[in-house]
This record gives sequence, C-alpha cells and structure tokens, in this order.
Amino acid sequence: MSTDIDPFLDRSTVREITTLSYPTINRLQRTGRFPKFEQISAGRVGLRKSVLAEFLAGRRDWDNQITSPSARVG
Repeated sequence: MSTDIDPFLDRSTVREITTLSYPTINRLQRTGRFPKFEQISAGRVGLRKSVLAEFLAGRRDWDNQITSPSARVG
C-alpha cells in the first residue's frame, strides 16, 4: 500500500507559491498556460501539489489537460 499523498492546495496557497496574482492565474488558465483548479466540493476548488510542481518545472502542455474528474487515473 502506498503512503504517498498528493494534497490539494487552495487558491491562496497556489498564489503564495507562484507569486502570481489571482487575475493573472485566471488569465493564464483561460489561455491554457496554467493548470485548471479541480472542483473538490460544492464550494471548494484546489490544485494538486504535484500538478503545481509540474507547472513550476515547465513539464506539461496545459492546453491539452484532461479536466474531467472521471477521466483521472489513480
């Protein structure tokens, strides 16, 4: 059994880590240059820590990301 946990980061934590403003994050998401937040519950969204790490390392094409939670593997 794996004990690796990939936690969700809330918007404010993502903003602090990236040092990007909320409007900049929203603009980059609309243009496909920043990963989209996932819906965690009715009033909460988050970004997986590993996804943010991929963005910061520049290792992914965010235009082609899968956004459907049912399409996620794991």
